[in-house]
Amino acid sequence: MTNLDIRHLWHGLLQGDESLLYRLHNTLYTGILAYGLKFSSDRELVKDAINQTFLYLWQKRDSLPDAQSPQAYIFTAFKRRLIGMLENRQADPSSSGWPDTCDEPAETSHEQELVHRDDTFRLQEAVSAAIALLPPRKQQLIRLKYLEGLSYREITVRTGLSERTIYNKLHEAIKTLRAQLAGTDTPYPSVLTAQLALR
Repeated sequence: MTNLDIRHLWHGLLQGDESLLYRLHNTLYTGILAYGLKFSSDRELVKDAINQTFLYLWQKRDSLPDAQSPQAYIFTAFKRRLIGMLENRQADPSSSGWPDTCDEPAETSHEQELVHRDDTFRLQEAVSAAIALLPPRKQQLIRLKYLEGLSYREITVRTGLSERTIYNKLHEAIKTLRAQLAGTDTPYPSVLTAQLALR
C-alpha cells in the first residue's frame, strides 16, 4: 500500500469514518508490531500499545494534523505510548503499564520522512530479493496470502493445495525469509513478513 493510499485512510479517520480507521489499523498492524518488538519482547504489551494508540487517534481525530506522512506520524505516536508504558512498568512493577497521557507527536521533519522512506525502500528491496530465492510454489503462496490478501480457503481454490499444506509451506517460507534477512542491514530485520514489503 502506497503512502497515497495510507493518506486516504488517514483522511477518512480525520473525517470520522470508523471503517477507514479499521482499515488503517489492519494495514499498519504487522509493521507496527514488529517495530514495537524491537523495544520490548512482551508481545501482549506491544499489542496493547498498538490498540491504545489507535484508540487515542480516534478520540483525538478532530485535532489531529493533516500529516504528509501519516505512517510516520502513527509510528511516532505508538513509540511514545509504548515507551511510556514501559517506563510506568519500571517505576511500578505492579501497574498495568498504561501511561496516564499520551503526548501528541510532532509532525515529522522532511529529513525524518526521507530517512523513513529510504528505510522502507531498503526493506522492500531486501524482502523482494529474499522472496526471489524461494521455490516458485512458495513465492506464489506468499503473494497470494500477503499481496492479494486471500484466505487459506481461497488459496486452496486457486492452487488445489490443502489448507494444512498451504499453512506449512507459508510457515517454512517465512522462516526462510527470517533467516535470510537476519544477516542483512535492513532497518526492520524483525518484520520478516512479505505483507509490509509487498503492499
